[in-house]
Amino acid sequence: MGLGSIRKLFRQRSSRQALYLRLLRGLNLDGGYQEWIDGWERYAPAESRPPSPVPLTFMVMGELSAADHGYWSGMDAAELTCQVIFTAAQAPPGNMAAKMAGVMAMALREASAEHVVFLHAADRLAEIAPHRLQAALAALPEADLIYGDEDQIDGDGRRFAPWFKPDFGEDLFLGQNGFGRAVLFRKSALQRIEAPDATDLDTAIYHMALRVITASGRDPLHCPGILLHVGGDPAATPKARVLYLKDPARRAAVEEFARRRPSLANVQIEGPDAFGFLRLRHPIPTPPPLVSIVIPTRDRQDLLEQCIRSLDEANRYRNFEIIIVDNDSKEPATKAYFAALGERGDVRIVAAPGPFNYSRLINLGAAAARGELLMALNNDIEAIEPDWLDELVGQALRPEVGLVGCLLLYPDRSVQHAGVIIGLGGVAGHIFAKTKPRDPGYAARIVVAQDLNAVTGACHIMRRDVFDRLGGLDEKHLAVAYNDIDFCLRVREAGLRVIYTPFAPLLHRHSASRGSDVRPERLAGFTWERDYMRTRWASRIWDDPFFNPNLSLSGKKGRLATPPRQRLYKGR
Repeated sequence: MGLGSIRKLFRQRSSRQALYLRLLRGLNLDGGYQEWIDGWERYAPAESRPPSPVPLTFMVMGELSAADHGYWSGMDAAELTCQVIFTAAQAPPGNMAAKMAGVMAMALREASAEHVVFLHAADRLAEIAPHRLQAALAALPEADLIYGDEDQIDGDGRRFAPWFKPDFGEDLFLGQNGFGRAVLFRKSALQRIEAPDATDLDTAIYHMALRVITASGRDPLHCPGILLHVGGDPAATPKARVLYLKDPARRAAVEEFARRRPSLANVQIEGPDAFGFLRLRHPIPTPPPLVSIVIPTRDRQDLLEQCIRSLDEANRYRNFEIIIVDNDSKEPATKAYFAALGERGDVRIVAAPGPFNYSRLINLGAAAARGELLMALNNDIEAIEPDWLDELVGQALRPEVGLVGCLLLYPDRSVQHAGVIIGLGGVAGHIFAKTKPRDPGYAARIVVAQDLNAVTGACHIMRRDVFDRLGGLDEKHLAVAYNDIDFCLRVREAGLRVIYTPFAPLLHRHSASRGSDVRPERLAGFTWERDYMRTRWASRIWDDPFFNPNLSLSGKKGRLATPPRQRLYKGR
């Protein structure tokens, strides 16, 4: 739907409400992609298109069909400043490693542009890609590596399976090949690295990207928007390409990167799994540090007992204490259970009378805690796998990490929480809520550890010094809702990372004890807290770096933004 069509619809009174809802919700990621391309793909960059596109050199690999040859031979059109080098005839015969060494040498010797792209003959450059790249380079001229979004294109020119990527975070991009093929290398950066030993082009690009990051000491720049249409077949690869980049040789690149990254010096790399993804297991010292688990509660003895039983039975990690913060429990069954727990040396009960203020309850529990690590845990959580706390502790002890959240599942094993996106649904929302069991999510992000702006406070863990440094949760402004999100954003503001890990799965009977925030007696307070967050974090609400601006913030799963949010390269 073009802009002219939209204006026409707005003039039709009967269509206004339907159109508004349609724009708010976005278009379906799969079925509505062609409509989104026609109406919205060029929307964001059209406002600020640079006067001249960035010059590029394309290293075109593989045998060319007549159509491929015609397309790439025409890339020297007057509007673009492109150089095309056909490598099939010039690259030495043999395996991919030998070919890539020859192609890299050729690029360094013959490329006339400062920026080089490696691709297959069947791939196609997005029409607006050079202009998008120019905008990115204007913000960070010294970038050695820029990656962008990509989709696939079949032999008839039909585009499908868009892969809209987040900004760089090493956990996600080491767990999976998060770069894909839409990668731009600075020629001078290629001169500082060795040719990769890889079995296919995508893995070779991945090796090269990690080596450039290591050599430069800088994270790559993400340029949102489709830059490349990768030749494909919808029958073979109907979803985002990350699901099909399973080359086991990628592990060698990750191991090499980890050896050269001080923060990953002792990490254990496991996999690939069935998806072709890797797990980075972070070490725990001996003896393991004490974890203080703070559980606010008011009655609901059944939930609390089930929670604590699971901490005892489905948990290999043994050095923990439990601090129950009692907010005016009245029921005899709860008081009897407290009396029984009082005989345990690893459980303490802290009285916290008065109106429910979740932030105050957590802060009171933290004040009574003795552990080096502090965990907030809802009383409706149940541990189901023995390694969950080991995973959280290993992540939380990383010096650059400030807070860690986990995978929460409903009792039917569908997803309740796999990370929070700022701006989703208005302030913040769970990115993959209600995703079916065993579904890896869009671009397989449910099943890979990764940086996020926020995770839920239903279960998160941090070092005690981080909690103290930031002054705990905000009791004054955020008594009930969004206090966990606010704290995560303050962690990020302090220069620390927030990590989501799927390797600590727990069951969550969501709001079973407290109830909904939008029930009538709670609605006024919720509205005030929502508005406070929109004011306090106005600069973050609409540009979460870990959620692509081409994806909708409507709260609907798997939607395309209408219109896309324009990326502002701030803070670079």
